[in-house]
Order: sequence, then C-alpha cells, then structure tokens
Amino acid sequence: MNRTLRIAAAAAAVGGGLAFAGTAVAQNATGAGASFPSKAYQYWCATYGGCSYSSVGSTAGINSWIRKTTDFSASDAELTQAQKDQAGRPVTYIPTLLGAVTVPVNIPGVAGNKLKITGDTLGQIFAGDIKDWAALGNTPTFKKDNKGVKLPAAPITVCVRSDGSGTSFAFSRYLTKVSPSFKAKVNFSQSPPWAPGGTVVKSPQNVGVANCVKSTANSIGYVDLGDVINAGLVGNVMAVGHPKKGPYVLPSLKTITDAGKTQKAIRPDLLQDFSAAPAPTAKQRKAGIGEPYPITITTWLLFGPNGKNNVLGKTIAQKFLSAQYQKDLGNLGFAPLPGPVLKQAGALLAQVPN
Repeated sequence: MNRTLRIAAAAAAVGGGLAFAGTAVAQNATGAGASFPSKAYQYWCATYGGCSYSSVGSTAGINSWIRKTTDFSASDAELTQAQKDQAGRPVTYIPTLLGAVTVPVNIPGVAGNKLKITGDTLGQIFAGDIKDWAALGNTPTFKKDNKGVKLPAAPITVCVRSDGSGTSFAFSRYLTKVSPSFKAKVNFSQSPPWAPGGTVVKSPQNVGVANCVKSTANSIGYVDLGDVINAGLVGNVMAVGHPKKGPYVLPSLKTITDAGKTQKAIRPDLLQDFSAAPAPTAKQRKAGIGEPYPITITTWLLFGPNGKNNVLGKTIAQKFLSAQYQKDLGNLGFAPLPGPVLKQAGALLAQVPN
C-alpha cells in the first residue's frame, strides 16, 4: 500500500473512533445533504456539538435548501437552472474542504493501487466504450504503462450512485474535461446515464458504491477517500494520470492539498473546480508543491436570504471554516481549504443576511 495512503488510513481509523465516542451534546442546528463530506460534518457535530448532519446526497441537500427544511444544507454540485428557478432566491456557495474522488477496483488477483489509468481511458469505461477488463488491458496506453499486468477476460461491473449526487456531478464533470468520448456520450450532471449498454449497479451514497466495489468481483467505482479508507479499499485505488501526459498520482493528504495550491485564480463566487489541476510551476515546485491528484474536488454549504434559520446555519459554517475544524480534516481523508479560498469563504458568508 502507498505509504501516504497507509498513514491516512491509520489516522482515519483513529479519527472515526473519536467521532462517536464523545460525550453526547445538545443538537442545535440541523443539516443535511452531500454524502461526500459527511465524515467531516458528522465528526465535527459529534465532537464539538451544536449541530447534527444527515447524509442524504447532494440533490436531497439542494432540495432541503430550496424547501427550507434544515438550518444548513450541503452539496458537491451546483444547482441546475431548474433548481434555481424552484428556489426563487439567490444561492451563495460556501466551500468547506478539499477531498478526492478515488477510483477503486475489485479485480481478483490484481492489486488496484499498482494500476495506472489515464482520465481518457477512465472516461471510456464509464461511457461504456470499454466493457471488459481484458479489453482494457489491451488498450495501447494502459498496456504500455502497466507492463506485466494481466487482466481477466471478464465484464466490467460499473458501481455508481442511485441517488442524485454531487460526487457523481464532480466525477462526471472531471471526465468531460479529459475524455471526449465520455463528454459526447454521457456528459455531467447530478445523475449521469453511466456506461450505456454496460453492466451497471446502482447503490445509494458513497458508502453504497464502496460496498458495491468491495462485494463485486471485477468491478470499478468512484468514491470519496474517507469512505474508501473505511471500507478497507485503499489498496484497491488506482493511480490516475494527468491530461497532458503527466505522472500518475494516488490520492493522499498531500496530493489533494497540492491540487488546491496549484490553482492560479480564485472565482469570486467560489464555484471553484479543482479537478484536472495544472502541474505546479517551477516556483511552486521549489516551494514544495508536488503533483496534484487529478480528481480533487470541493464541497459547499448553501445559503441565501430567508433560510430556515440563517443565524444558526451561519454559526455552524463559521465553525467549519475555523482553524481547529480545518486542522481535523487530515485525519478524516480530506484536506483543508487553501488560504485564499478560506479567506474569501469567510467574507462571502458574512454577506449572507441573517
């Protein structure tokens, strides 16, 4: 197992135990939404008190914001135009952390973390162009970069989300950047039509996709790093290559952090897309910034005027952005927000009316 991933796994095991071992506290602010950051949100709520969080998926989180049923709502996906129209009020996106969408596989007799795959080839699998592991093994790029690896002549089972999902949104958006075939056949959304004509198994939330991969031979999926660690799938995660013939990179605290640091400009609305991050400049390399993990994403809390209880929700969001909370993230499979993003998030949050 990659050393950095091994350290992250051990740390996450300790952090996960703490999340549910603390003294019970009164729950004040209620939150719901994305499953991608749920390990962090539930840990923070359980450890420091003042909130509770239900992991129900990004689309459900967006709906909770639209209907004003929770004090804070979470999503890894931007609202569609239809969702904006339904809300009838402007939305402010407050990022809280950086994380990785990993690509775990379950191929009997093959160590997943020894495999290297380009984003384009990955897109062809999720677009249904490559349906068999042996066919993948015979593609020129995969064969060249994975010398000596023999893949079975078995259909690929593609494990995906059954619920509307920000993880699906972010992963599919990344694939549209690096795979022309995926962009043409599937494109990105909260519920993409994965691998048309292929063998697809749908499961709820990131936990469900992780369990699908773990229990299904010859499968592949897309799961946040925290849930991969909790499912014992760290050794099954493939290294993903950069679009412009860069190196293959495994997800880790450092490679996720470096993806945030290579961003040259921060969007005023903080709808920042950290996937397919550029390689570090010579100056950045000198400063210790290494190759970024290609499928690094952020996640947001949603705010707007006339929420259920913006005072409570904003109080929790301020805590999530604080130094102590951000410091916890490395033990949970995530990375803190880059300094400029963190600063701008605080400023945007202050502008949300109570």
